[in-house]
Order: sequence, then structure tokens, then C-alpha cells
Amino acid sequence: MTGTLNPIGATALIAREQAHTNVVWPLLSGSTRLVLVTGHAGIGRTALLNEVRDTLEHQRVRTTAVPLLRADHGRPEAVVARVTEELTRWSRPPVLFLDDLHRLDRDVLGALLDALPGLGASVVGSYRTPVRLEHADLADALRLNALTEVVPLTPLNRSGVSHMFTRLLNVSADADLVRRLHNDSRGVPGLVDLAVDTYLRGDALRIIDRTAYLVGEPRGTGHRHAAVDRVKALGENAWRTAKAMAVLHPLGLVAEELLDDTSALPELEAEGVLVRHGEGWRFRAPVLAHALKASIGPYERNDLGWRAVSAIWDGRAFVQDPGYLPDRLIDAGAFADREKAASQLLAAGRAGVLRDPSARRWLHAAADRATTPTQRAEALYTHAVACSVHNDMTAARASIEVALERSDEFTSDQLQEMHLIRLVGMCAAGDRAGLRKVADSAWRTLPGGASARFIDRALALCYSDRWDEAATLLASTRTVWRLGNAATVTFGELFSMCAALITGRMAEFERVVNDPALCPLFATEQDRPHVKSTVARNLLLAGEAARAERVLAGERVLDSDQALLDVAAGRWDDALGHARKALVNGSTLGQVVVHTALARDLTSMLLARAKLTRAREVIAEVRTGQNVLPHVLDAPEADIELVLGARDKGKQVLHRGLAYAAQHGIVLGTDELELRLALLSVEDGDHDDAAARVERLAGIAERMDTGRAHRNHLLARALTWRDEAAVEEVRRIVGQRGQPHEMARTWTTLVAFRLVDPLLLREAYELFGTMDALLPRALLRHMMRENGVAVPGRAATTAEQERLLASLVAEGLTNRELAGVLRMTEKSVEARLTRLFQRTGYRSRVELATAMLTGEYH
Repeated sequence: MTGTLNPIGATALIAREQAHTNVVWPLLSGSTRLVLVTGHAGIGRTALLNEVRDTLEHQRVRTTAVPLLRADHGRPEAVVARVTEELTRWSRPPVLFLDDLHRLDRDVLGALLDALPGLGASVVGSYRTPVRLEHADLADALRLNALTEVVPLTPLNRSGVSHMFTRLLNVSADADLVRRLHNDSRGVPGLVDLAVDTYLRGDALRIIDRTAYLVGEPRGTGHRHAAVDRVKALGENAWRTAKAMAVLHPLGLVAEELLDDTSALPELEAEGVLVRHGEGWRFRAPVLAHALKASIGPYERNDLGWRAVSAIWDGRAFVQDPGYLPDRLIDAGAFADREKAASQLLAAGRAGVLRDPSARRWLHAAADRATTPTQRAEALYTHAVACSVHNDMTAARASIEVALERSDEFTSDQLQEMHLIRLVGMCAAGDRAGLRKVADSAWRTLPGGASARFIDRALALCYSDRWDEAATLLASTRTVWRLGNAATVTFGELFSMCAALITGRMAEFERVVNDPALCPLFATEQDRPHVKSTVARNLLLAGEAARAERVLAGERVLDSDQALLDVAAGRWDDALGHARKALVNGSTLGQVVVHTALARDLTSMLLARAKLTRAREVIAEVRTGQNVLPHVLDAPEADIELVLGARDKGKQVLHRGLAYAAQHGIVLGTDELELRLALLSVEDGDHDDAAARVERLAGIAERMDTGRAHRNHLLARALTWRDEAAVEEVRRIVGQRGQPHEMARTWTTLVAFRLVDPLLLREAYELFGTMDALLPRALLRHMMRENGVAVPGRAATTAEQERLLASLVAEGLTNRELAGVLRMTEKSVEARLTRLFQRTGYRSRVELATAMLTGEYH
């Protein structure tokens, strides 16, 4: 993701309310003649002075400012005269603003401070810390002066950093991103801005559901920024030294020995760029080191990289970070011995392939510097595996394309894995044409033997949504691929299970679910969790959460699987976090079943929480990527249209989904579409259509034999035929399954069609409340009043109604859409909006939306 930041002026004042008050109050009360704002570079001193000046002028207090320049060095009389001249222009003394007092030398600053008491004006100044040595006596005198107020600005805490991030990008930040951002910037607003800009330009951020996640290693990009320009302004010697130390400082004391000139180090320390750390140095904030490193030119980078490498190879330096040497080998380029560099880069990549995303960079460099075909083949293969592990499928596919030019260098197991990674890369990139080519013809010429070719073709068919063909192929060639290696047989069984579920071949599906040992890799401790996870997520797609939970018992559960489990259990806050993280970090690439299921559930949760626009965005995002099983998303998409009152459009979406499923021989998920159409037909009085859909649902339930399929059939039957036996049975099944959202929706539907006691609405209302499902609770309140059921908690209800309205406004709904969703007139909506804005103090929809996003709204 790339983008531009909002202006930093306002955002730098986040968490500065108390400091603002500490400056303004003494000035208005007349108790202080000099207020001095202090803090490190980038802490927001100037921004605070600007805000204070605006506040004073709003209070009709006159203000003026005199710029202090580096050229004022050694000219105390000129500076005092310039300030005096400015004040004489006013009939009454204004509040005088003097920014960046630290720029002045000892004589000039001393003369100015001595002159201030006689000028008759209150003064607001700023000074960058740490205090310069030549100013130490002046600082001590100011602290003892009763008419001086010193207001120090401290770094932001994590909450402040999170708030600032949201103000910059208009999206919220994931907790892990906030932790990293706070660590990289040390909470200094100017460096927070640098870090966010670096993350954006380095494509290290991904956003889903208006929440940002860090998905790459933030590295400097060499772009201009005020924080870097401040270092450059110190002069050529300091600039060159700072860039060199950005590369060399992890070497500790040896770093100084490797510098051409150390004379600038004291100045960099005094300016707060570097701080002493043990026997060496470190940067005040890591992000500044990243930015300076990125500003280094090619030759300078080669030279510094070689200095670091030679110091380590010669035994003069040792760095605990295992990534330091391989990164410097890349920097050193041709300066380092090619054979030794390639060997060490390959070794570092092998060691980090599963745990360190940087392994991708090292292995790519190892492949470039390999000295033998065998070494290059190993580097390319391991690079592809590392990219696959860290969800960079485009890079993985590129390495495999090159590696397969020398397929004789690889074992059959490696070839199988490479082909599968390549197909996953095609799917992740939405390369339907490439997948169709493999499925239809190219599979015949793939290296690796007949067993592997059949499995590769089957996967290409699955990724092309040709599940029926895949199931038929795998069944008809079982005697061939079962003779393959352990990986081939395992993939064959797992693909067979998935294709069987989606096409309604439940005997074949249950065969693998009930005996995962049919997959040879299940016997290995390393691969068993993957097999169990695949089985569980297929059960979750079928709505069998309890069975999936039993399969995963005792295992480390992936974010994607945990999200689906949490949705079923009604733990929606947890589910949203896990689902967003799984979708945004690419862990579902190639896992088309869980990818679509996650998007479906995320959309449904957002809709229930009145996040309609966000729900649409999730659907649109998923449809532009690996758009497999798109009919599964048609159910929540139709729900959005129905909530907005677009009944005909909702029906069109449902019919579209059923047509797609029929064309591709897909059964799974069609019951959700048929049920919605059946309910709409009953409401429209089209009994014949509803009855026909009940029959189709009966066939699906018989074929799938899952709790969800039976629930959908029985619910449709109960509504269409007023069948009391079906009512009792659907209540039994839904209660037994124990999925809160399913229960609440079922109870609501049964009451709406007057098939059960309206008192059941109380339980539905409470269940929706545990999930913070604002929208269905609002609709239930209408039903409860219509049926004479008391709505609990009047004050809480009023607050919830206001929160619902604010949420919908923040989603950008028009007054007409608000009226449709809330089932009231546009006039009533206007009245409620007026009261909302009056109570909260927000002046526009934009302000309200921002407050909702930042968490300021209460």
C-alpha cells in the first residue's frame, strides 16, 4: 500500500492537551513572563507554539513572532534590536513567540534573555534538548527564575502513537503495528511521521476493514523528510558520519575504528541523533538509522558493507544479530569474495527460512552470486520455499520459473512442492488463464512423473473453480497417484476431501476426515498439524465447528482457523482481529476454501455491526484477488442489499450465485442462497416458488447431511408450510449446534413469521448483544415493541441507538439510506442527527466519522 500523509501540524499535538494548557494559562493569568517549551527534535515544539498562538488570538490576545536564524551567530546586539523593533510597532505589548532558541550561541542567547524583562512583553519560546554545553549556566538560571515556566514535551506513549497514526492515515492500527511504530520512533511525533511515511513508501502496510497491519520489514526508501534533512543540515562531515554509523553502529566500539573521521560524533550526540550505548553508539530512534542507511549511494554502500564484513571475517568484530552479516554481504557486493559470500548467504537463508522474512533477501542474493549450478538451484528452491512460507507468492513463483529450467537438479519431492507453490502463486495473482492452461493441457509436460502431474492438474482445476472435474479426476486416477511419494499422496487425499465437500460427495469427504492417517505426512510430527488444520477448515466451511474444534484440540491454531472458530462461538471481537490478520498477511493465499469463508464471515460480522461500507469493501477486495467459490460471498452481499431496501438487487445477487454454482457443479453453500430466496418468496406470497425451493433444500440436506444444511431446509419448510414438526426440529438442531449467531437469527425468523412465542425474542436480543450486533438488535427492538415484549435497559438502549446512528453516518450512508435501514422517515432521521451533533459537539459527518475511527466518540 502506498499513499500520502495528512498534514502533520495538527497530528503532532496529539496527547499534548496538558502541555497546551500549561503554556496558555500562565499567559492569560499574567503570572509568567517567559514560558519555555522544551523537548527533543521532532517532539512537536513548533506545532505546540503554533496552536498556542491560534488559541491566544482566538481569545483576542495579540501575538507576534521574530524568527531566529543561524546567521545570528555572534550578533547579540542585532538580535535584541530586531526583537525590540518588532515590539515597538504595537501600541500594547503583544505575546512574543521565539522559536528554536537553541540555534543561538551563548552570547546572543544570554543577551536576549537579559533584555526580555525590560521589553514589557510576555514571551513564549522553544528550545531543543538536550541543552547545549555552552547554554548550561543559562538553563540553570532560567529554572530558578520565578517568572519562568518550563514546559517539557515528552514522547508519546503507545496510545498516543496509535492516535497519531489514525489521524495521519484515517485508518486504525493493529496492536503489533503500534508496538513496532512506537519502538522505531521512540514516540517522537516527527519520527512517528517518518516511520509511517517509510512504511507506506516501502509497501510494508496492508489495510483491511480500515485497519492497518505491518506485513513487511520496514526499510528506508531514501525519500526526503524533515527528520533526515535536519541531520543533513548539520554539515557534510556530520552527514557522512551519520550515514556511516547507520550501517556500522551494531559493531560497537569497532564502528569508530572503521570511520574515516570521528570528529562529528560529539555533534551528532549533542543534536540527539546518536546516544552512547555501552562502549559504542546507537541511534536515538531505529527509524532514523533506517532512513539514513537508505540515503547512502551505491559505491558508499559497497564500501561500508565491505568494511563491516572484513571486520567480522578478520575477527575484529562480533555482532549478535544473525541478520547483520548477510545484509552487509549484500551491501558489499563485488567487494566481498563471491564464493564465500554465496556460501554464507545460502547458510543464513537456510537457517532463517521458516522464521525470518529477511531470508528471502539473503537467498535471492545467494542465487545471484552462486558459483555452481547446484548451488544456484538450491538457492532458488530455498528462496521459493521461504517466499511461500512468508506469503510472498509472486516472488516464489518467479524463482520457481527460473529453477524449473534445470529440473534435473531437484528430487521428485522438491519438484512436487515447487509445482504446487507455482500454482498457488498463479491463484494468488488471479492468473485464471495460466491455471486453465495447466488444467487443460500443460500438465502433461510437467516434470515429476504421472502421480505428480495428476495432483498438479487437480489443484489447477480446483483453483479454476472446476471442483467437479477435480473430484472426478482424483477418483479415477487414485490407483496411480497413491503410488507416488508421501507428499503426492497426502496432497491427493486432501484435495480429494475438499473437492468432495464442495461437490456434495460426502462419503468421500468423511473418508478422509474420519481417517487422516490416509495422508502419509500425518505420520510425521512436522506435517501433522498442517493435515489436521486442512481437515478442520473444511469442516468449518461446512459449518461443523464442534467437529473442527475437536480435530484442532491440542494444536497451535492458525489465525484463519481461529477466526472461523470464534465466529461460530460468538466471540466476534476476537474473530474480527484474527480474520483481518489472516486475510491481510497473505496466510490464506492458495487456501481458497478458508480465504472465501473468512471473507464471508468478516462481511457478515461487519454488516451486523452496521459497518455496511466496510462490508462492501471486503467483498470487493476478495473478488479482485483469488476469486474462488464466489457464490459463497453472494449470501452476505445480498444481505447488504436487503438491509438497504434494495430487494430486487438482493434477489439478483442470490440468483447469480445459484447459477454460478450450477454451472460449476458446486453444492456447498447453495443452501444459504436457496433459503434466502425461499424466505423472500414467502414474504411476497409466491408459495409455489417457496415450495420448490424447500424441495431443493431437502435434496441438498440429504446430500450434504450437515447440521447447517438440515437447519436451512427445516427453517424454509417451517415458514413455507407452517410445519410445527419442522419448527420443533429446527429448534432442536440449532440449539444442539450452539452457535449464537445462528441461534439468534433462527429465533428472530421464527418469531417474525409467528411460528413461536415472541418471548423467544429476548434470548435472541441477548445473543446479539454478546456479539455487539447493533443492526439486528435495532430491528429486534421494533419487533419486541410490536409483539408486546419489553426491551430491557432504557438508558442503555438510547445510547446504543445513538451509537448505531453514528456508525451508519460514519459509513457514509445518506439520510434516505439511513431511513431505510432504521425503518423510520427521513424527517425522523434528520431530527436524530441534529440531536446527535448537538450532544457530541461534532460539526460535520466527517468529524464524526474521524472520531468513530480514532475511538474519540463516546
